[in-house]
Amino acid sequence: MIGQPNHIPARFTILGPPALYRGDAHLDLGTPQQQAVLMALLAGGGGFVRIGELVDGLWGDRAPATGEAVVRTYISRIRRLLSEHGLDSAISSRSGSYGLDPALFELDATEFDDLVEAARQERADGHLSVAAKRLEQALGLWTGTALAGVPGEAAERERFRLERLRLTAAQELLRLRLDLGEHADVVAEAPLLIELNRLEEPLYELYLIALYRSGRRAEALEVYRMVYDLLSRELGVGPGPRLRAIHDRILRADADHDELAAPWTSGAELPPDGPEQRFVARNAERGIFRSMLTSGRRAGLLFFCGPAGIGKSTLLRRLADDAEAAGRRVWRIHGAAEEPRERLLRCAQELAGAAEPVLLVDAFEELRDLEAWLRDEFLRRLPGDAVVVVAGRDGPSAAWLTDPAWSGTLVVRHLDTLSDAESAALLEARGLDPGLRGSVADFAAGHPFPLSLAAEVGRSMSATGLPLRRDAVRFVVDKVLERLAGPAPTPLHRWALHVCAHARHTTEDLLAAVLPDGDATELFDWLRTRPYVETAAHGLDVGGVLREALDHDLRWRDPAGYARMHLRIRHHVMDDLLRDARSPHAYVAVMRTIGHLRRRGGVMSRYVSQAGDGNVRLSQAAPGDHEELVTMARTSHGELTAGSVRFWLGRRPEAFTVLRCRTTGRLRGFMSWLTLRRPEPAELEADPVVGEIWHDMSRRTPVPPGAHVAVARHLICPAFEAGPSPITDVFQARMLRAWLHEPGLAASYLVLVNGPLWRPLMAYLGHDELEYVRADHPYAVFGHDWLADPPQRWRDHHLDEELSGELGLFRRQDQDST
Repeated sequence: MIGQPNHIPARFTILGPPALYRGDAHLDLGTPQQQAVLMALLAGGGGFVRIGELVDGLWGDRAPATGEAVVRTYISRIRRLLSEHGLDSAISSRSGSYGLDPALFELDATEFDDLVEAARQERADGHLSVAAKRLEQALGLWTGTALAGVPGEAAERERFRLERLRLTAAQELLRLRLDLGEHADVVAEAPLLIELNRLEEPLYELYLIALYRSGRRAEALEVYRMVYDLLSRELGVGPGPRLRAIHDRILRADADHDELAAPWTSGAELPPDGPEQRFVARNAERGIFRSMLTSGRRAGLLFFCGPAGIGKSTLLRRLADDAEAAGRRVWRIHGAAEEPRERLLRCAQELAGAAEPVLLVDAFEELRDLEAWLRDEFLRRLPGDAVVVVAGRDGPSAAWLTDPAWSGTLVVRHLDTLSDAESAALLEARGLDPGLRGSVADFAAGHPFPLSLAAEVGRSMSATGLPLRRDAVRFVVDKVLERLAGPAPTPLHRWALHVCAHARHTTEDLLAAVLPDGDATELFDWLRTRPYVETAAHGLDVGGVLREALDHDLRWRDPAGYARMHLRIRHHVMDDLLRDARSPHAYVAVMRTIGHLRRRGGVMSRYVSQAGDGNVRLSQAAPGDHEELVTMARTSHGELTAGSVRFWLGRRPEAFTVLRCRTTGRLRGFMSWLTLRRPEPAELEADPVVGEIWHDMSRRTPVPPGAHVAVARHLICPAFEAGPSPITDVFQARMLRAWLHEPGLAASYLVLVNGPLWRPLMAYLGHDELEYVRADHPYAVFGHDWLADPPQRWRDHHLDEELSGELGLFRRQDQDST
């Protein structure tokens, strides 16, 4: 690279992660701190920047004593890097200051500014389409957050400046699209910008106008109500005069105003899609509230609790509508508001003189410091006919439940996820494309927040027809994680959360195996306190939507780390848990864990039961069991199978495992695991199936000294011959443990009656089918040579398939079918 011609352009990109290109070469800019120094010089615009300013810009008040020396080291490295690519004179120094010559570089931020300025000139000249194209080009230069990953106060100031310019350009593009009549595009794009800039009133102005011009007046009014509540809660102010004026004109359906003049027919009938039509479920909760409104006596306190995004705030808004429709006056308090105690005291004064007031308190978790005062003083001062509803992430403390004064007057309701029917109704009410509803519902798993968010994004995609699917999925996943998971104390805690989301159940042993550098006990205890983590019989579990979001996020963000985590979990389950499993309960749990880990690749999960607890006990066949086993074999599979069972019970009774109902003792099924080293000719003749198996093995390779062949000769559970069950899970786990951990196993075979059902699983597990067909023996026989394909190698088959599975969110039905 030394001596590279100077005419090859050098280009800085800072509208995203910073990068420097020299021709086709991508230069390594070094550590984030070194990048921060380089960006500070670049922001200097060709002027000299004092070394003290560079130190302050990087560390601020926390600058180390060696700060200047470190900065000089970074500049030396930058000079060397630039010199190696023909830019020897790029950095000059003078009296303890440094400057970067901007004439030697192209800069994407400069190109962005030029395009935005050109768009404004085109608009002034009346060329609206050209102006929109220029802004699209300008915004297309962005690849992420400006100066992503660059630390320091100077970088943060420059990042803020650039992001504001980006937002302004995006708003100008939306306004141009309104002028061009592209209202559907604005309706589709504005919500995504609003989610990232929730307090930017100009975005809401554009969104309301676009909704109104698209004939969605009722929805525009609902959005205004939402932003009114948001600004009041977050800033303690109402909407500005411009947004209020737009709202007023929408209320009057004033289509003659310049800002709201609509190209759609003014006499068109508006769709009845107001908030009542778009609210689904929670009928039981609303019924309780209505009964409190009409009880005519002190009804006490109604307490809703549930995790973030479960719909508590939406429910409170609906209850406010119900109360107002009943002629009741409503007061609202949000726990995250500033000075909540003072607000509550003012509210109490107003409520004291009101008739039949309704008080709604949201985000109660933010008021925990005031809980005792609220319980013992504030709420008891309210009028006797007051109705009080509280919503929070956690339920009321034990003090509420044990206080005699609240006995019989406190109603607690835990808000669950929506049912399948309620989820479908919500997606339909939101106007989501029917082709997207199935994948969105599967992803959201009944959780209202991701259901609503994905529905709005999906509707935007359908309205525009643009190929935004991957960006839309990323946006939904990010918002779900931000809302439902929140931050973690350390990277190890975040990893523990990812482990909990990826594994079916998480224990301390699993955390110790996957995260050997962490304190498994402390991580496990932290996970237990998360509101979205459930405690199950076999460990901790993360709910469906958050599980999928965490898994998708890690697979996208750190695919190598994701693969390591998956492999460690897989090995722990198949090595430690499977090897140590002995009870049917443990067998079923291990098989469901393996099926869960392989859910994104192959067919394994289809052959593991998803319901039932396997309420059976396991034992070796006793002499008193023999006739019962023969009878079950005869009833299920005929006389030939019964004869085979009778023969091997006489020769190898220890090979038979019996499963009985734990409570009734009824025989549920049994299996045999024959160990063959040098079988006697009489055995091979008495059971032709075993004879054919031994012949097949002999043709492949001689059995080494000390090794053996194992045959799962009988797998009989009459009630579940047609598909997987907890009984077949036990059979599979028993065989899988032997395949991986039985010493001296040279080959294994299994004999199945329903060959077509199990054939895909056998192919997936690398078990070849024997070409063995006899009319009087309608069996399918499958085998695996463990000498040719050892267990440690076989264990990791299909790993790539498991890791490459995609999240199904926003896949259309016609794409699924292909």
